[in-house]
Amino acid sequence: MSEYEVPEPILNSAFASPSRYWYIRRGHEPAMREGRRPSVVYPPDNTRVPWELGDVLRLSTDFAPAFEMTLVNRIRERLAQWRRQNYTGASRVTLELLQWWRREGRQQPLFYAQIEAVETIIFLNEGRGDLLQGVNVPSDEPTEQQLAAGAKAFMRYACKMATGSGKTTVMGMLAAWSILNKVNDANNAKYSDVVLIVCPNVTIKNRLAELEPKRGDASLYRTRDLVPAHLMPDLMRGRVLVMNWHIFALHDPNQDGLSARVRRNGVEKDAPKTIQIGAKNTTARGKRYLTEEELQRQIGAGLVEVLTETRDGQEVGGKKNLMVFNDEAHHAYRIRQRIEDEKEVEEEEDDDTKYEEEEATVWMEGLDRIHKMRGINFCLDLSATPYYLARVGRDTNKPFPWVVSDFPLSDAIESGLVKIPQLAVRDNTGAEVPGFRNIWKWVLEKMTPRERGGKRAQAKPEAVLKYAHTPIASVNWQQKTPSGGDGVNERAMGVEPWQ
Repeated sequence: MSEYEVPEPILNSAFASPSRYWYIRRGHEPAMREGRRPSVVYPPDNTRVPWELGDVLRLSTDFAPAFEMTLVNRIRERLAQWRRQNYTGASRVTLELLQWWRREGRQQPLFYAQIEAVETIIFLNEGRGDLLQGVNVPSDEPTEQQLAAGAKAFMRYACKMATGSGKTTVMGMLAAWSILNKVNDANNAKYSDVVLIVCPNVTIKNRLAELEPKRGDASLYRTRDLVPAHLMPDLMRGRVLVMNWHIFALHDPNQDGLSARVRRNGVEKDAPKTIQIGAKNTTARGKRYLTEEELQRQIGAGLVEVLTETRDGQEVGGKKNLMVFNDEAHHAYRIRQRIEDEKEVEEEEDDDTKYEEEEATVWMEGLDRIHKMRGINFCLDLSATPYYLARVGRDTNKPFPWVVSDFPLSDAIESGLVKIPQLAVRDNTGAEVPGFRNIWKWVLEKMTPRERGGKRAQAKPEAVLKYAHTPIASVNWQQKTPSGGDGVNERAMGVEPWQ
């Protein structure tokens, strides 16, 4: 276990491109280097099947055993050129937004991590052709089984952003960019004025509601100063829909007494109907009512196809060419057939792994149906860890190949964006790798199945606190420092700052 620490973790401003970084190798003193750390990724120690390499990954000679994310580094260089050339080729609307976000004197300046992620996506859509030469982003190709079921490939981009670097604001910036450009150039297929955000749970869904433009001054576009006031009327001509991935799960089409199909003589037939948004799912006086949630669930499950839609007197439904945001996108990937090398570990899979595979499958099948019915312009994945988390052959634990932007935890720490984590280097477990190094895993192993709450249920808080008390007390234990003041002695309590 390395005993080396960095003397000064924060090196850069959160509002400018990183200009220095710590070069860290196991068993060596950290060395400060000028410039920006290249985009690299380290394979987990428990990766049992070697990664397949290609045009987007190669073994790093300077950061071994890390792999260089070559596509990200190439895009960084080209984006820097485009920026120096004042974004030549960008639309008038785009230029106005870029100037608004970067202007001097902002009361709420945007993080460089946010600016870079947004500029990367804009560059891939509006950058000059010569700068895009050789920038080939792999598409998300369906498996043979998915192709047979009618799935078609659609473009995905992934922005890898450390937790705490502001992914919600990035979604707001790009939603505004797409909607405003579409309103001003309705025939341009690069843009969409309907944005669909898919997220993993109700808590996140409620938080993302601030991305609905119709909230006006209460929306993120005004509270974070993302759109000037005079552009808000145009922005409110677009729609931002937020839903949980669960609505993509296929259900009995006849549940709640609401049949999505009319069957006669054993032949399935489409039956166009008028559906109105109501407070509950019902049929009254010959009219069919669905709640917004149920309508979106049935659309996502393929039970209802919207032909036309009118809301508040404005025609917005039935539109094609949607832009999709996958929030916490490490839940959304295609499960591919296992390879021979993995059959021996299948029996070791726990309930969480099986649930992750089910979640990823349902999420992607829902997007495939939306792409088939409406068309997806492009899909943006946002995550601190846009990796294949379940067992997917040689891609297990590997980053999505369509990662185009990377602001990792190391950059976020060195820019002062996130708190500095502390890692246990010794504890009272006696293990070679301290049990307290991953406290949550240590706690889960101590808990009984009943305390864990069963498959995918919430662990009981009192049980978590019962077992977590010891490691928390160890980390928070204080003693007198040599200077006589009260403070934490990291060496004494067996933890070290990030290294």
